[in-house]
Amino acid sequence: MKDKIQAFYDKVEKYGGWQQVPAARIYAIFEEIIDPATLGFTTAKPGLLARLIDGDIAHVIKLRALKGASYDVCFGVSLSYVPYPYVPQVKWHRTPKSANLDLFEEPQVEWWRASNHKAEEVNPYLVNVSLGEKCFREELSRAWEGTSTQAMSWFDAARSLQGILQKCAVHLSRRQDGVRHLPGPRLVHAFTLGKLGRPDEANSELDKFFEEYQENAAARANLQSALELISLPNG
Repeated sequence: MKDKIQAFYDKVEKYGGWQQVPAARIYAIFEEIIDPATLGFTTAKPGLLARLIDGDIAHVIKLRALKGASYDVCFGVSLSYVPYPYVPQVKWHRTPKSANLDLFEEPQVEWWRASNHKAEEVNPYLVNVSLGEKCFREELSRAWEGTSTQAMSWFDAARSLQGILQKCAVHLSRRQDGVRHLPGPRLVHAFTLGKLGRPDEANSELDKFFEEYQENAAARANLQSALELISLPNG
């Protein structure tokens, strides 16, 4: 632990001390490094890039603020047929401007879950914004270099509703510890089954979601109505 603390202060000295990167520069550098146009993405909002696949699916890359003056890059899909939030009212996100990460990957979290890292190792997917632009640019470049190939392969497999079902299955097979995000794989799975015209399976998955998340009566009623709506032929 002492070595890790010393390494941190050596890093502070290397970059010339504490220098908070302004938000505008954070997002500008993010776009410089990702170069969204070459990937077919557009800026939906600061720190969030989207690429429409069809009326149901949009691919998303997000620069996410974390605790401790850190950011990470996560990627996934925004689904027009999955409501979130769903209380007090159901809201849909059907345009790039309203894109939401409904099902997504977190490379920095998966790195922590790996069991073969030494205690003194630094997570290569975390990006510091308190040590100036040079540090931020270098660490974001490193994080994206480690993420980009995985992200592009993931996107290639998530271009259809069947592909979304497969991604849900992978998520649901993982160890379910740590922070549970909403809407999450169980709810996405239920609504994707509904969208595919498989109502019995969809309702079974929705019941599992209610049990796992202990949702209240209002949430249950809203989600049940939303599932019925998107399960219609033109839903």
